Amino acid sequence: MADDTPAKVWSDQKDLPINLGDAGDGFRLPFKEKWRFPDALAALIGFCTTAALLTFNLENGNVLPILAFGVIGTVIAVWALGKLPAVRPSIRTRIQWWLADARPQVSCSHRTETTEGARAQ
Repeated sequence: MADDTPAKVWSDQKDLPINLGDAGDGFRLPFKEKWRFPDALAALIGFCTTAALLTFNLENGNVLPILAFGVIGTVIAVWALGKLPAVRPSIRTRIQWWLADARPQVSCSHRTETTEGARAQ
């Protein structure tokens, strides 16, 4: 039997962050509440690179330093990419950036000898 209610149109779906690892049945990826694509990609690349380097250097005796640097590098990459904003900048923000780039202004946070000399003249 067909339902006569109109379909809902979600116009701002492009601004929704897409989280990976939540299948809806209670299973979640470990270590983080919400995984997004950049975080998961950094974790996957870090894990695969570390595993490959460990495999190639099994007989060198450098396994523990490679493992330590690989884990630390992967954790830092996942943390840094987790800080990316989840939504795109608004049109107003983009216009403000464009106007600021169109006419840049020099600002100084402290006085220097050149700025003090220019003010004295």
